[in-house]
Amino acid sequence: MIANRPPGETRRVASSRALVLAPHPDDEVLGCGGLVAELAAEGTRVEVLLLTDGAAGTAPGEDPAACAARRKAEALEAARVLGATALDSLDLPDGRLRFHLEEAALGITRALIALAPDLVLLPSPLEVSADHQAAFAALHRVLAPLREEDLALPDAHQRSLAQVVERLQVLLYEVNRPLYPTLLVDVTAQLPRLRQAMECHRSQLHLHPYLEARLGLCRWRALSLPPEVEAAEAFCELSPADLATRSLAALVSHLGGQPERLELAEGPLLSVVVRTRDRPQLLAEALESLAASHYRRLEVVLVNDGGAPPEPPADFPFPLERLDLSLNRGRAGAAQAGVERARGDYVCFLDDDDLAYPDHFATLASLVQAAGVRVAYTDAAVGVYRLGERGWQEVERRLPYSRDFDAELLLLDNYIPFNTLAVERDLFAEVGPFDPELPFFEDWDFLIRLAARVPFHHLRRATCEYRHFVGAGHHVLGAAPRERADFLAMKARVLDKHQALLTHVRVAHGVDRLRAELVALSEAQARRIREARELAVKEAGLVRQRFDWEERYHRSHGTAEALNQELASHQQALAELSAEVSRLQGEEGKLRSDLITQVDLVGRLYQEMSRLQGEIARLGGLVQAMEGTRAWRLHQWWQGKARGSGRE
Repeated sequence: MIANRPPGETRRVASSRALVLAPHPDDEVLGCGGLVAELAAEGTRVEVLLLTDGAAGTAPGEDPAACAARRKAEALEAARVLGATALDSLDLPDGRLRFHLEEAALGITRALIALAPDLVLLPSPLEVSADHQAAFAALHRVLAPLREEDLALPDAHQRSLAQVVERLQVLLYEVNRPLYPTLLVDVTAQLPRLRQAMECHRSQLHLHPYLEARLGLCRWRALSLPPEVEAAEAFCELSPADLATRSLAALVSHLGGQPERLELAEGPLLSVVVRTRDRPQLLAEALESLAASHYRRLEVVLVNDGGAPPEPPADFPFPLERLDLSLNRGRAGAAQAGVERARGDYVCFLDDDDLAYPDHFATLASLVQAAGVRVAYTDAAVGVYRLGERGWQEVERRLPYSRDFDAELLLLDNYIPFNTLAVERDLFAEVGPFDPELPFFEDWDFLIRLAARVPFHHLRRATCEYRHFVGAGHHVLGAAPRERADFLAMKARVLDKHQALLTHVRVAHGVDRLRAELVALSEAQARRIREARELAVKEAGLVRQRFDWEERYHRSHGTAEALNQELASHQQALAELSAEVSRLQGEEGKLRSDLITQVDLVGRLYQEMSRLQGEIARLGGLVQAMEGTRAWRLHQWWQGKARGSGRE
């Protein structure tokens, strides 16, 4: 089951071609508009496929056809805003998609082959809307039957689809019910475009506050993320193997939801033989899976093969007959005892270490009701479990057994897990009992005898689980069956029992088909290896380019550091010069003040000097006037006479 704790970080989604499946016009914005805008901005080719016509969004008194046309135009406008390169519509009836699953599956198939996307976006099956659930069911109908061997099919159409699915990533988005995400995408930068795209769906915004709801959900999704992430979109990742190894109901449970109980009370009575021996916990899980069955025409024959008496749940919903064998009879004896006690029209099997999905018996019941079908089988996923800190945890999931009925190949090896079968009860008397001399391969021996009488009808859909617990010793053949000393001996015993059927022609046909499949698969594997090598070469080139850019960055970073240091030095010198300029400007101001004072003093001195010069001129005039007088001349004569007397 998907963990219910949201991631604490965002991740980038890489894609070259993406297909968005929108049950209604506007789901492509509400569910994944931010991611679509992000991918388109990075050069991804994004195409949108509308599954319904959207006519259920008609306003009161409006013509549904006009509403459908308007909503498609709004979706086209929104797609352009987001950057999507194309938009198409299947125009199936809005609100009734579950009644048109086959048409939806065909439309999705055509889109997958035409675009060959590496990413598909669609609603989670946990959604409230029935159309959203049906969109997921339609994709499951397309992808669940695909197998690796389809890569070797002569049918180019089926082969092309298998090649697309081989590299496909599926992301489930949320619209009207939060899912348990495995991936959060930061769409903070795309909020304006997301708002603009949602506003294109004008006809719907007056019916419900879709825009506020979407933006609120994006912001709520950011609560488990760093503060710089303002908005995020949530997705749950699935691989094609997830869809191939789980039924629709099992996927809903795996994603954390409760499968819808589509109880079927009419149809043939199915007797389910459950073999058990001293494994109460596993038995409880097997019976719990039986109790969840949608098909209600069941009876259970619980065969305790010589172990401690088990205690079935008191509230078990189906008639349960206990058969406690006093001695251990082995797999063949326990199976035979259960068949002899069965009263149903058909007999099914479920060992205590296996599980039935809720729709397993409903699927088998629908198959055996077809005309002429006496034996039908589906596929079983193999779940591998290891003991961890929290008990047994699934570590691997695969689908090794999925082959349409081929009686000749069944003579060479068994490809039908016994818990996938529904066998008409009367056939057991015609075919004969299980061989008690076989400690294992009793199912293969029985199937060879059964195939000699009637053909089997096969449906490529995993409806149950064959569990293997590593190191627990639960499996009859152990962890490495081919290492058992009696493995090949028991296989040889089965082949020897049916050597009359193993004609040279049948063996040649079987070996030739297996060889052709092996060659085709080898070629497909070689193609994958070539593609992987090409990708490795591209990746190596990108790595070298990255190293070159990093080297350039480091060189540039070193130069930038030196320039930064030089700049810091210049800035320091500039600061010092600025301080010196400020000091000199201060001194200049002081000198200017002193100069003004000196100029003022010089002015005053100049005025004083002018005054003195005037006074001197006045005095000089007085002297000249005085020298022109008689008294001055008499004074001069007297002075000269006095000097002469003195020399004598």
